[in-house]
Amino acid sequence: MTTSAARSSHTVSLLSGEIVEESELGSMRRVTVDALPILKNLSIKRLLLNPGAMRTPHWHANANELTYCVSGTALVSVLDNHSSFSNFIVTAGQMFHIESGALHHIENIGTDVAEFIIAFRNERPEDFGLGATFGAFTDAVLGNTYDLPSSDITKIRRSTVDHKLAARTGNPTVPAAASFNDPHKFDIEAQAPGSTSPVVTHASPATSSGPHSGHLDVLVAYHRKRYARTALASGHR
Repeated sequence: MTTSAARSSHTVSLLSGEIVEESELGSMRRVTVDALPILKNLSIKRLLLNPGAMRTPHWHANANELTYCVSGTALVSVLDNHSSFSNFIVTAGQMFHIESGALHHIENIGTDVAEFIIAFRNERPEDFGLGATFGAFTDAVLGNTYDLPSSDITKIRRSTVDHKLAARTGNPTVPAAASFNDPHKFDIEAQAPGSTSPVVTHASPATSSGPHSGHLDVLVAYHRKRYARTALASGHR
């Protein structure tokens, strides 16, 4: 007879989280307070962008965003408060911060799948897409906004459906300034390790076996690998 461990109220799989959008362009899954009631002022998403795909321009009205790049290379564009615009490139091991209300987009400019883990400072972050916003306003309103005849706006295909993923046409356009340092971005992997000593764990008999022993082994192996990689990058032996 086998018994299965009861699921902890502190854990949930992001890989099987709620699907926000999924297509040949990539996927977006999320875990909110609906799936993990213990969450408070926090929710998380996993974003996969295939080569040539982008997370379309959008903003979050009720949450700051902190994004970690797991793999790939992406161009990030941000329109902050006070009309301050910047763009920068992120690669694996780097993260960036987006203020609530800032318009931003993420575009895979590499040849591999780009993966991101995104944390929000709200149990249920609100997404507002730029494309859907344009679709909600009349030709006259947009024409007056851009000082154009409404007939010019009519030629633009618009919709109120918020498409979160889109395909890029042609090669990526990467501004030269995107390669510079940017205050939104932080390089975690470039930081010096806190210690170069081997990771030592002491497990009591109660924790060295059982349903969670594999989790402990994986965690130890993960930290050993990270210490070794970071120490090598910083010149420690």
